[in-house]
Amino acid sequence: MHGESTTGLPRLHVIAGDGIISAGDYRERIGPILRVGGRSIAVHLRARTVQAARLFEVARWLAESARATGSLAVVNDRLDVVLAVGAGGIHLREDSLAPDDVRQVADSVAVDARGLRVGRSIHQARQAAMYTAEQLDYLVLGTIYATPSHPGREPLGPAVVADTVRLASVPVLAIGGIAPATLPNILAEGAHGAVVLSGVWAAHRPPDAVSRYLEVLDKEAAP
Repeated sequence: MHGESTTGLPRLHVIAGDGIISAGDYRERIGPILRVGGRSIAVHLRARTVQAARLFEVARWLAESARATGSLAVVNDRLDVVLAVGAGGIHLREDSLAPDDVRQVADSVAVDARGLRVGRSIHQARQAAMYTAEQLDYLVLGTIYATPSHPGREPLGPAVVADTVRLASVPVLAIGGIAPATLPNILAEGAHGAVVLSGVWAAHRPPDAVSRYLEVLDKEAAP
């Protein structure tokens, strides 16, 4: 039950970007994350520059490894890769395919579309009202705090999380500069959990960083 929720959606999502995907030791980097997180973690492959063949290789390994640990394997934007490797989820940008189209394509290739977790990024609270639970499984709202990966984007601040949660039909995950110390702030506003990148990969020991996030989630969930 470590960091899990009644929805079955992991509360901690970790992005593995191009640097991890292209690394020769990606198994040694991601594997410990999956083992520490288990069912409480989702790992997103976010490829912006790596070639399709490399993304497919890593995604296939991730999907198999995630099944072994009970984790959720997510590929950002690339529905073709998701379906080819049997990943558990796809995360959509604002300019990606529409959720309805994703479900339709998944159905057309004999995939259980309801078994596929579909999430989408939003950047304003009012966008949450545009989607139903039939279309999406979760929303990712950001950027909450200032982050080096989006230097020109004005941070929304945690108060916007509460507005988004009120409008949303699905769980809301927050992204952007969220550390274990600030995670309680967004949980207090109703966020289901957080999506993190540098908070894990910039740590001296990424698996220990994952444990710290999960400890906070467990503490906040305790009665």
